Amino acid sequence: MIKLNIKVSGAGPNLVLIHGWAMNSAIWRDWLVALTQSYRVFCVELPGHGESEYTQHWMMDELLEALAKQLPATANVLGWSLGGMVALAFADKYPQRIEKLILLASSAKFTQSDDWVFAVEKDTLKMFAAGLVDNASATIKRFLLLQTHGIAEPKKMNGCLKHSVSVPSDIKGLESGLYILQNTDLRKALQQIACPVLMILGKKDALIPVGVGAELLNINPTIKLRLIEQATHVPFLSHQNEVAQVLNDFVLDKECVS
Repeated sequence: MIKLNIKVSGAGPNLVLIHGWAMNSAIWRDWLVALTQSYRVFCVELPGHGESEYTQHWMMDELLEALAKQLPATANVLGWSLGGMVALAFADKYPQRIEKLILLASSAKFTQSDDWVFAVEKDTLKMFAAGLVDNASATIKRFLLLQTHGIAEPKKMNGCLKHSVSVPSDIKGLESGLYILQNTDLRKALQQIACPVLMILGKKDALIPVGVGAELLNINPTIKLRLIEQATHVPFLSHQNEVAQVLNDFVLDKECVS
């Protein structure tokens, strides 16, 4: 079984955080200060990322089984980017384990197809896959730049992202995460999901186009959708207080998120 590094802190309702591709739990560092005042937070590191030192290729089902064994019996789950796809797949396979699901700058399908235009072009991810083999550090740097493209203070945000990246000596974990982004389609899972779902999108996101929100609402009209003005792919860094407020209103039932 895959052994995941999961860091636990804070007190309150369970909140699981799952980071994005090529990142690790350090990405939540600044936000954790606020989150741990209201939640018992579980920061999951994906296989081959951070301190989850898994040196083999992995598939989504293997990861979901590991999460089921290592997470609390029930929790609210927030996934960012690739982490959102993992969280949605987990909610689909283990519906009784999820209280509420938060998709942060994420989608049910990351790549374009004939019936899905609000996504990344397939050739872009193929380029990243090839680049991982040739020069992993340079490839990840290009990916980071896409995440902050269009933001008001890109240097500051890029600095935050760079501190949350550690290129492993073995890239199998990164290759596996990229494979999931390239090949996973969870639209049916989102349509059938039983738990409440909140989707938070940045209006300037170059990786998850804002139009995906309306498309996913067509699939499941019960989704709560929140758009963050001026935010790109990292709204929890650029608009931390606003995202935290939306999260709290949804998870703690303070008001209806619209």
